[in-house]
Amino acid sequence: MKIVSLTDAPKVPSGLDGHIMHSSDKLQVIHLCLQPGQNIPQHPNPFDAVACLIEGEVVLNAGKDQFRLTLYDVVEIAKNTDRGFSNQSASEARLLIMKKL
Repeated sequence: MKIVSLTDAPKVPSGLDGHIMHSSDKLQVIHLCLQPGQNIPQHPNPFDAVACLIEGEVVLNAGKDQFRLTLYDVVEIAKNTDRGFSNQSASEARLLIMKKL
């Protein structure tokens, strides 16, 4: 058993406020923090992902569609789908992103 705290987890290489909480050959779990007004532009990824909002609220932009996620919402995003997140609220938002590798 291995316990990883946010303060000890390695940062993601993208420059975002994200930390790799778990990494194996099948799964990677990222803790992602978005400040008010912060936006991650839409982009495709070569893996399926599941996102769970654990604080605040965000908008998921997927192609031409927008979905408002509120606390504890979970969304599965298929690989190669254009997706991006934006925090349009006045408070911090936090997501757990689970990459199915």
